[in-house]
Amino acid sequence: MITIKAVDFIESGFSEEDAAALAPSINEAKDASGKFVVDFSGVQYFTTLFFSSALTRLVGELGEEEYRRRVHVTNLSESGAETYKHALDYAIEYYKKTPEEREKEKANISAIIEEL
Repeated sequence: MITIKAVDFIESGFSEEDAAALAPSINEAKDASGKFVVDFSGVQYFTTLFFSSALTRLVGELGEEEYRRRVHVTNLSESGAETYKHALDYAIEYYKKTPEEREKEKANISAIIEEL
């Protein structure tokens, strides 16, 4: 099993830039076909955007079952674990929709934003 120590790449899990710094290691582990662990020891401050960009996007590539079987996250703070759970739940819900449903949802959101 591959272990990725997030602290070797990031100080926080706060932004898309943080996710981009971690992405090559995650992609390499994903491409290796086995289980892998992302160890967040020493990393603080997490956002849903970070987890969506770094990890839960893989639900779309692997499917929910394979994601749960292969991707493991350890040593998150309590708030980090809650944030990760939200990102994973959102990804599972999102990727269950058809591409057409996703596009329709994006169009609806864009329309609402334009009205603001």
